[in-house]
Amino acid sequence: MCVLSINLFANTALIKAATQPSINNTTTEEQSTSLSNDAQQLDEDSFSSKDKRSMHYYDLGIIIKIVQSKEFKKQAVQQIEKVESEIKKITKNINDEIFYPFNVNQYQKELRFLNSKININSKYDNALAVSRDMLKISILNNRKFFADTINSIIDGKNSFKDKKFFVSLLNTQIQRLKKIDIKPFQDTYNEVSIQNDPVSNAFKESFLTLKNQIKAHLLVYNYLKTNMNEYRPSNFILDDLSLKYVIKKIDSNEHIKHFSETLDYYFHVSIGKIVILLIILFLFMIINKKVLPFLAKLFTKKLSVKIKTLDISILDIIPGSFRFTMSIIVYLFAVQVSLLLLIDDAQLINKLIPWFNTTYLALFSFMFYRILTNYINESSDKIFSQYPNMRKEMVDFILRIIKILILIFVALFLLVQLGFDIKAIIASLGIGGIAVALAAKDTLSNFFGSLNIITDNSFSQGDWIQAGNVEGTVVDIRMRTTRIRTFANGMITIPNAELANMAILNWSKRVIGRRIKMTLNITYDSKMSDIENLVNDIREMLQEHPQIATSRLNIDKKPYLLKKEDLMGIKNNLLVYIDEYDSSSVNILVYCFSRSPNWEDWLETKQDVIVQISQLVEKNHCKFAFPTQTIFLEKEEN
Repeated sequence: MCVLSINLFANTALIKAATQPSINNTTTEEQSTSLSNDAQQLDEDSFSSKDKRSMHYYDLGIIIKIVQSKEFKKQAVQQIEKVESEIKKITKNINDEIFYPFNVNQYQKELRFLNSKININSKYDNALAVSRDMLKISILNNRKFFADTINSIIDGKNSFKDKKFFVSLLNTQIQRLKKIDIKPFQDTYNEVSIQNDPVSNAFKESFLTLKNQIKAHLLVYNYLKTNMNEYRPSNFILDDLSLKYVIKKIDSNEHIKHFSETLDYYFHVSIGKIVILLIILFLFMIINKKVLPFLAKLFTKKLSVKIKTLDISILDIIPGSFRFTMSIIVYLFAVQVSLLLLIDDAQLINKLIPWFNTTYLALFSFMFYRILTNYINESSDKIFSQYPNMRKEMVDFILRIIKILILIFVALFLLVQLGFDIKAIIASLGIGGIAVALAAKDTLSNFFGSLNIITDNSFSQGDWIQAGNVEGTVVDIRMRTTRIRTFANGMITIPNAELANMAILNWSKRVIGRRIKMTLNITYDSKMSDIENLVNDIREMLQEHPQIATSRLNIDKKPYLLKKEDLMGIKNNLLVYIDEYDSSSVNILVYCFSRSPNWEDWLETKQDVIVQISQLVEKNHCKFAFPTQTIFLEKEEN
């Protein structure tokens, strides 16, 4: 609206100079006439035959002729009756749901075309032609607003909008038309009224068209506003919610009437509104405290039935915060109804409704996300057992992406509700994305670091890893950081960009085999034959031990590009040999791997091996050596 006013009236100086002759008038008008003919031909071809028939249904030509006739002021009553009979045809078309066809692309082409003409004529100081095209732009905009209003009325009628919607819609258009001031063009019109050149004639025609168009549109809008029952039957529930009727009855009571008027004058709240608001809050409190728990008990048995495929119930999937969220929704609806009663300004209500709608969407989206995460958590054991290649951190990463997408969707929904152009916002992200990328360089590097960690499969949730000076169990891999729980039960958070570039020692990437390595020190007093027997007995004991990995393990020996034992983490080496002569003992090397890599299982296996070795040492008449030092003292001979 402001842009329209600027386009119409910002060039007053040019308009006043309209009658001054210009050297370039002829040249610019030849260009403009050629362009105008092209636009007119384009306008005629832009609508289908069906659209042309629909436009005929909303033809305002007769109304405009009546308005511009000399008899309109002389015989006002008769002429208004003729206008009303024509407007009734429009209300009939609305009832028949005949939409006003309006080609937006063609409108934008004509707008660009007229603006280009204005630029050309402004360059050559052809003020009168500029004024003519500005009037045409205003005519074009009025036609667009008229089409949008008619179509919005039909849509509102089909979606059962309340009376406030239609009143606000029509009042907006009426106020817009009243703000269009054509007085600056009236002076120009008077000056060129006696001239008969093409430019002057086109200006006069455009001026009269706009003037009569405004009058005709105002007549139509006012008629549609005051005779709404002709195309929209009055609905007591939708229009008044039957609560405003009660409010009026309460406020009209002779005992409280004056007090209620005083409250309404100073605080804009009447006694009737206060009573109704208290009743609404009381009803919604009953719904929250009694109805919702009753419904929960009613459906508990049905929802507690186990799902056979997953062995969980729907009740297990529904989060514990479900009732709390539903309570928020109930109270939010109570607040919305209360505001609709308190606020009489339809425009303010229309501004508040998008925020309520967005809040509802956000709450339901939150519930959907919680139900999805609960479902995955409750059924994770069965899902991951059926699909062993599915990684938990990948599922967690996808859930985090879903959360971000939900937030973006809610934000876009709010922008749409507030009337923003989403396409323009998305287009601006191309330029703004560069600035954001530079500002959030570290965040993006951490995000891509998390992708590298997940796709590279360096470690997973629950793995025991060592990265630099950090050692512990991986808690989770988030979008920006990875959290590690140390063995001292501390939590360490490392940026993923840093972790992705570190050498990582993963102790959990092994299926079979955790190393047991020890050195047995046997005294020099033991016979070598006994030591050899001891070595053989230890080797035989380890080969027969059920918890020691040996060569008898069934390992797939098919050729692969990578050695399967190293890829999967399988170790079954078993070495028992006399290793060396030490300073005070003969050393036996014992080198083997437990079947289970689990730390507790490994300790139990190692303990059992040590006990059995001790028994074998005793059996073979050997003794464990300990660090000793023998000193020989020589006596001096006299």
